[in-house]
Amino acid sequence: MSGIFNVKDRQEAFEYILSIVGECSKIISLVQVGSGAIGYHDEYSDLDFVIALDCDESMLEVMGYMHQKISEKYGVTYFSQEEAIHLQVFLLDNLLEIDIGYGAYEYAAALKPAFKVIFDKSGVVEEKMVQSREWMDDKVFGDKQKKDIELTRNSAWARMMHIAVAIKRGHYFRAIGELEYIRKLYIDLLSDRYRLESNLNRETDRLPENEKAEIMRTYVTGKSSDELWESLIMLTDMIYREMKDSDMPVTREMLNAYYEKLR
Repeated sequence: MSGIFNVKDRQEAFEYILSIVGECSKIISLVQVGSGAIGYHDEYSDLDFVIALDCDESMLEVMGYMHQKISEKYGVTYFSQEEAIHLQVFLLDNLLEIDIGYGAYEYAAALKPAFKVIFDKSGVVEEKMVQSREWMDDKVFGDKQKKDIELTRNSAWARMMHIAVAIKRGHYFRAIGELEYIRKLYIDLLSDRYRLESNLNRETDRLPENEKAEIMRTYVTGKSSDELWESLIMLTDMIYREMKDSDMPVTREMLNAYYEKLR
C-alpha cells in the first residue's frame, strides 16, 4: 500500500475482515459499530468492529488469528492489543485505522445505538444488543454522571481558588492549566446531561450550538490577567449552574468574595 486510504481501500479492508472472520470457527458474529454502522461520516472515517466469540476462553486465540491475518494482508504501521479491555487497534500503512473489540456472544450488548450485525451464526446477537439498549444508556451515562458530579463537588471549588491565586501571582501558565481542568469538568457534566461521550471531547460537537458557543468563550488566547479572570468567572458560573441541585462545600457567594479579595 502507499498514500492515504480512500473509500475503495476502506471497503476492500471491510470485505477482507468479513472474509477472514467467516473462516474462523470460534467467531460467532461480526458487528460493525461506530459511524460505519449507520453511514460513514465521510471518506476519513475508520473501521470499527466487535467480534462475538463462542466463549471468553477463545479470545486470545482469535486475537492472535486476526493479528496474523491482517498483518499478512497489509502493512501495519502500528498495532496494540489491550487484553484487559478486549481491544485490538491496527493502523495500516495507508493510515486506515481498524479497531476490533472482542467478547463472548452470550454477553453481547450495545454500548451505543450505532451498530449493525454483519453476520451471526447464533441468531441471537442482534436481539441481545437491541434488548441491551433498554438499560445501557442509563447504566453507562447514569453511573458516569454520578462520578462526574461527585468529582466536581469535591474538586472544582479548590481548583477555582488555585486559579485565582495563580492569576494574582502572575503564574499564567498555571492558571491556564487549571482552567483546562475546570472546563473539562463542565464538559463532562454537560455531556452527561445530553447523553454524549465526553472522553477527548469525542461527541462534544453534537452539543447544541448555544452550549458550544458558551464553552468557546471560556478559552484563553493570551496571558492578560483580565482575560484569565473573565474565563474563571464564566466557568465558575457555568459549573455552579450545572451543579445547582448539588450541595457544593463552597458556595458561589463565598467564591465571589474570594475573587474580589484577590482582584
